[in-house]
Amino acid sequence: MNKTATFIEVFETIETGSSAVYEDLPENTFAEKIFKLRMLHGLTQRQFAARCGIGYSSVCKYELGYTPSSYNLEKIIDALNLDINYFD
Repeated sequence: MNKTATFIEVFETIETGSSAVYEDLPENTFAEKIFKLRMLHGLTQRQFAARCGIGYSSVCKYELGYTPSSYNLEKIIDALNLDINYFD
């Protein structure tokens, strides 16, 4: 198997905005939900933070398992038009 071709194919999928690859990611923890949301929207951590109006370091921490403040959680929900119960 050509590893370079595989690598390129993965990033071509990401660059074209196809999020189908991320549909089956688990959503068992808050960290997994944040990561999946970010990937489905095709955003880097910095872009996700900017869209939600929260700090970049906060996004990094949330993806590691830290729990956001209710204020930042509300910002994420509003920015991505999520149901309030999505993170329950």
